[in-house]
Amino acid sequence: MKLDLSGISSFISQAALEPWLSKAQTALETLKKGSGAGGEMTGWESIAALKPAVQDCKTYAERLSEISDAVLVVGIGGSYLGAKAVYEIFAPPDKKCEPIFVGNTLSGAYYERVIKSLEKRDFSVIVISKSGTTTEPAVAFRIFEQLLVKRYGASEASKRIIAVTNPGGGALRKICESKNYPMLTIPDSVGGRYSIFTPAGLLPLAVAGIDIDALINGAERSSELNSELAVQYAAARQALYNSGKKIEVVSAWEPNFRWLGEWYKQLFGESEGKDGKGIFPVSLELTADLHSMGQYMQDGERTVFETFLWAESASSITVPSAEDNFDGFNNIAGRKLDEVNRVALDATKAAHIEGGVPAIEIEIGHLCANNIGELLYFFMLTCGISGYISGVNPFDQPGVEAYKKKMKQLL
Repeated sequence: MKLDLSGISSFISQAALEPWLSKAQTALETLKKGSGAGGEMTGWESIAALKPAVQDCKTYAERLSEISDAVLVVGIGGSYLGAKAVYEIFAPPDKKCEPIFVGNTLSGAYYERVIKSLEKRDFSVIVISKSGTTTEPAVAFRIFEQLLVKRYGASEASKRIIAVTNPGGGALRKICESKNYPMLTIPDSVGGRYSIFTPAGLLPLAVAGIDIDALINGAERSSELNSELAVQYAAARQALYNSGKKIEVVSAWEPNFRWLGEWYKQLFGESEGKDGKGIFPVSLELTADLHSMGQYMQDGERTVFETFLWAESASSITVPSAEDNFDGFNNIAGRKLDEVNRVALDATKAAHIEGGVPAIEIEIGHLCANNIGELLYFFMLTCGISGYISGVNPFDQPGVEAYKKKMKQLL
């Protein structure tokens, strides 16, 4: 992984950045000691402690894939976004067992379509919730548990349901114990948005045939190698925020990174947006969004900074030559499409910097599970450091709990 901060140099001098680097280093030390606010929720930081769950995930995934060609993954927020992000990057075209993500909406029309799609498919359910009392997944689990029992009977349904929940209590655990549903656990020391390397993320990905060994090994490599890069990135973000840049736009140059952007938004938004503080996270898919949001990025209010996300590709597709050349693109005939894509990134980065948008670039190397695991851990580490710099607890979510309380009152 490479981190390029040269695109912020005309906005933040090295001298101005130094105090933030010092703060970021102190924040990293606080995080690793578990001595800061929410320090009891930093269990994700030790990948070695999470790795023993990998084999259990593979074992249960094999059982489900033997009897199902679709698995409903019931969860919301951190209980599904990590798995959804990685799945969308690597989803195999010949899906032996397809994960279908539900429990993240209360739309009856959406569930009508899902239920219709299951009429001629064998399906199972993975339900993911630490508490079991969040409205969206709790309601969805009731719907699809009932559908399973109706189709297969209670005994067979119990073989097609696996829960991922708290190790020591909660409503979902009580349900599973009463009906003999098997369970895997999310450690008490890991919150939902940091749970991608627990069974919450690994089990659905294993069902989909994603290499979860490579994913978690990449995270472990990141924990060993990328602390200094995370310090630099967190320091740059906070220095830019302090200078009036309140919005971070992560611009990814792979269409399959769209859900990675959704995961990033939850991670940073829920971790940093507290006490009247926080960088507002936004994600774009480029080059597509250059033809919509590109105008704002170039000429809009100058409260944004941009993080470009680039992955190398092994694609050999080239631009064909055309005999008539009416569109005028024979000058790039024979060049690899990914090379043209890289030129587009460089041009966009230069134009946006000239337009007043500081730019950071993250290069992850080749697009593989190992490198994606490295990137996800790097983002989580950066998020924890950045939250501590700004003086908030990056591991709680009181604002989310407020909406849940109000909703239950209204219902």
